[in-house]
Amino acid sequence: MDIKIHKFRTIELPDIKEVQNKEWVFFGQKNDFPQKVLDLFNGCAIHNTAIQAIRDGIIGEGIVGYGPDIVNRTGETLQKLFEKIVIDFLIFGGYSLNVIWNQEGTNWAELYHLPFQNIRAEKPNNFDVVENYFYSKNWKEVNKNKPYKYPSYSTINTTGQFASQIYYCYEYSPGNLVYPLPYYRGALSDIELDIRISKFHNSNIANGLSPSLIINMRNGIPSPDEQQQIYHDITQTFPVEENAGRFFLNFCDTGKEMTIEPINSANDQYYITLEERITSRILTAHRITSPLLVGIRSGTGFSSNKDEIVVSYGHLMGTVILPKQKVILNTFSKIYGQNLIINPSPIIIDEETIETDENTIN
Repeated sequence: MDIKIHKFRTIELPDIKEVQNKEWVFFGQKNDFPQKVLDLFNGCAIHNTAIQAIRDGIIGEGIVGYGPDIVNRTGETLQKLFEKIVIDFLIFGGYSLNVIWNQEGTNWAELYHLPFQNIRAEKPNNFDVVENYFYSKNWKEVNKNKPYKYPSYSTINTTGQFASQIYYCYEYSPGNLVYPLPYYRGALSDIELDIRISKFHNSNIANGLSPSLIINMRNGIPSPDEQQQIYHDITQTFPVEENAGRFFLNFCDTGKEMTIEPINSANDQYYITLEERITSRILTAHRITSPLLVGIRSGTGFSSNKDEIVVSYGHLMGTVILPKQKVILNTFSKIYGQNLIINPSPIIIDEETIETDENTIN
């Protein structure tokens, strides 16, 4: 009997390592962990919504008192630059800027956002300090997208070859000297599982072959090429897109007649329970205590939705939004040269507006 088993991969914490003959430190086994994290953000609805909700809380009504200040020659405003920083910080645990100094080297002339997934750190020196960073549009194809080296941000060397720098900011994570880990890292596997389940259900519907089948070809074991051709011929009779809804094709020599055996899928309650567990773990990783904050109606809670939303948002504000807002504003203000103030967003419930305290970071 010849049975092929497909092994699914899970998202694991990255292996941060130095590789011989490479100037930069690998971020993940294949140097692609940031891209995997970005794919999770784009692929999981509940995870994406949770981050967007926290982002909205951090950004609030916008930066107070600075108007449409232009920070680079493309016409980008301080507000737009700040919004890009916030979303990167939440997805990856860090953000990066291209700081370009004026000719005198006395102040910044332009600030540009750099996609965090495109930055890699040079190998640290003997004092564990990263002196340079590399930028590439695609780290999977460095031959086509040559990494360019830029000095790390410094207020001392600011002219000549040091006039264009990379400011790389992230929260310290024990054991990681050069790269951050996302704050929701405990739910990476759950986020990946949520994406897989969505694809599974979508494919089951698209393939129109449910329950799945085992087709036993009992008249001998053909060559690998013949097996592939038989499998291909059968698949042409069904509209297939993903593994879900497909069939197992087994070759053996224990008889002459072909048999088809249905594989009973798990009942609906199983998937409902699994979905609830995944949602709960993802929201817990984001410290969101009520699903109502991300638009999920809960059957339990306080005497009214209003009470639950207000209390839950207060908890989120104190444990996630304000601490992360403080980190971003404090580090960003060092470069911008002024302390920034965020005008907070009110909570709107059933057309009733509930004001929140103004958040000032000095």
